Amino acid sequence: MEKKKRILKASLELIVERGLHTVTFANISQRAKVGIGTIYKHFKSKDEIVQQIWIEQKKEESTYIFRDYAGNGTVKERFEFLWERVINYFCDNPLEYYFSYHFAASPVLSKEIHEVAMKDFLAFDDLYEEGLNLGMFKPLSPRHLRLYSFSTLNGWILWSKDEGIEMDQKNIHLLLSMLWDAIKK
Repeated sequence: MEKKKRILKASLELIVERGLHTVTFANISQRAKVGIGTIYKHFKSKDEIVQQIWIEQKKEESTYIFRDYAGNGTVKERFEFLWERVINYFCDNPLEYYFSYHFAASPVLSKEIHEVAMKDFLAFDDLYEEGLNLGMFKPLSPRHLRLYSFSTLNGWILWSKDEGIEMDQKNIHLLLSMLWDAIKK
């Protein structure tokens, strides 16, 4: 694994384990097995590391979610397909889930970083726009419907982990049904 990737992986692990403000470049250096100078060669600050983790994580997440997505079917079928993929991604990738949960609304992630990282996820907004045009959803913007859905799922996943509730197909479909019912007219 190249040094930059090792730095990002080590940083992700440490930030999730300890929190951003307690992680030092020395901690990252030790975990990644690189010199501190190597970290500075690639990144100016911990904020820059967080931004790069966010961008890389969203690329991986997007690849996972949109694999096998043809954009066919009803709005509800596509809604269920995409959000089920989000849930599965986060359940299969707990480090990425906790990182995303803690940093989705962080001031460390500028509007420009979000635009780069989230560009593929605008397909959700297109889906919500279609549903709004068909009179299916409550009167929120597509972006707000996506953010509401994402926040609801994030909270549910965290709660299920804390409560020891398995995210099996039955519970995933229950969650998706509740989420659909919350936003439909």
